[in-house]
Amino acid sequence: MKNLYLISLLCISTGVIAQENTLIYTTADIWPTYPQGNKALYTFICTNQNVSVEAIPSEKNKNIVFVRFVVEKDGSLSGHKVMRGINQTCDAEALRITKLLSKWNPGGTIRFNKFQPLRMYMTIAVKFFRNFSDCEASYYQLITN
Repeated sequence: MKNLYLISLLCISTGVIAQENTLIYTTADIWPTYPQGNKALYTFICTNQNVSVEAIPSEKNKNIVFVRFVVEKDGSLSGHKVMRGINQTCDAEALRITKLLSKWNPGGTIRFNKFQPLRMYMTIAVKFFRNFSDCEASYYQLITN
């Protein structure tokens, strides 16, 4: 009977460990950050856009694609997904750009005065504009406000 109890306890604890590695958090003590800062992130997005002007909607509020991805414990990115898109061309370009991003600083929690990284969801807005200066100006407003 003791052996059966020990085996079932071992199976349960192993299941919890495996499940903990698959958890993806939506909030934590410390959020993931782009290593060079938000301005560098937005400059990267603007510089790497390669979409025809015809594919970009002319209305300002209709030119944003929201992309969600997971920032892993080591800062790598995975699971890119368009959460709200514009059209097939811009959606594909937003995914391409976010997949080019370098490793992030992982988010996590502080337990017992020690940082513990967590797998976390991040959602960013990829804005499309007809020229580079409008793109940078729009993102600059986000940073300063």
